[in-house]
Amino acid sequence: MTILGVAIGSALGTMLRYIVLNTWPAKSKYFTAVFIVNMVGSFALGYLMATGATYAMHSFWTTGVIAGLTTFSTMMTQSGQYTRGQQAWYLAWQIIFGMIFFSAGTALITIL
Repeated sequence: MTILGVAIGSALGTMLRYIVLNTWPAKSKYFTAVFIVNMVGSFALGYLMATGATYAMHSFWTTGVIAGLTTFSTMMTQSGQYTRGQQAWYLAWQIIFGMIFFSAGTALITIL
């Protein structure tokens, strides 16, 4: 049953990522769609890691939805493209803000 939950969650996360990538402005100056989905995923992962969710529920959200939503490979591709274009800050930006959003998600559970 957990495998089915992960598969369904992954499909949902992938569809959500597709929607964001196809509706976010391609020429955004600071935040690409990949950045947005990765920050949302980082925040959600931080939040879920701090909860006491069951194994099946945790797997559905983390290994399923969040893994389907976020995209490490595209982040690396964009970082490589930006590095060649003298915009090496993009990779650092992704990592630093990813950690900030993860920490914020974790902190939120202690506040609630």
